Amino acid sequence: MRRAAVRAAVHRYIRRLLENREFNDNTSLAQLGLEKADIEDLIFHLEDEFGLTAFTAEEDHLLKTAKTANDLSRFLLMIGRH
Repeated sequence: MRRAAVRAAVHRYIRRLLENREFNDNTSLAQLGLEKADIEDLIFHLEDEFGLTAFTAEEDHLLKTAKTANDLSRFLLMIGRH
């Protein structure tokens, strides 16, 4: 997986939730108004898009620690290496 493709997909899904509002990769997902359920949906959509499957423990850890779009991108790149 290419980092640019992952970043673009993360941005595309987040922008849909934000009704096409721009945001910075390092802006807190909470500051953007995303709740835990939104982030969970993002993770599942992104995993599907890239044909990835994460262990439940990995997804749970991400939900607790993901603060930014960059965090989501890093997670996808990490599980893509498995």
